[in-house]
Amino acid sequence: MLQDSVVAIVPDEAVRDILPAIHRAGLGHVARLIRAGRSSVLEQLQRAGVPVAQAPEPLLQCQAALLVNAAARSPMAGSLALQHGASQVWTVSALGAWNEIEDVILVQPNVHELPPHPARLVPGRAAQPAATVPPGPDPAPQPTE
Repeated sequence: MLQDSVVAIVPDEAVRDILPAIHRAGLGHVARLIRAGRSSVLEQLQRAGVPVAQAPEPLLQCQAALLVNAAARSPMAGSLALQHGASQVWTVSALGAWNEIEDVILVQPNVHELPPHPARLVPGRAAQPAATVPPGPDPAPQPTE
């Protein structure tokens, strides 16, 4: 595993809410629902490339987990899982650190408090417009003697 991943414990009643949300966010192709069957969820995570040496205790008993290999979009994927019913969510680093996501983070800037954008010079244009001569009648040619 070369990037951060999201691992979420998913109760059976939340699967039908979480999976469509993950697909709507464009993460469906990197998501995988892992169910305990022939092998435990932890063993399947290990086969998928997730470092499990420091895996938290709740993963040992869970029946289903969602794995999202989202790299830079891991915080968004974790937030989506929490919003749609995951009981616990972690981001897992490539080095094996498990960090629990405990709250949904919503960031909405207040555009009324932002400073005004300073004027920028456009390359290829002068800072001041060139002075122009107002159009008028052409002066009459001077007769030559």
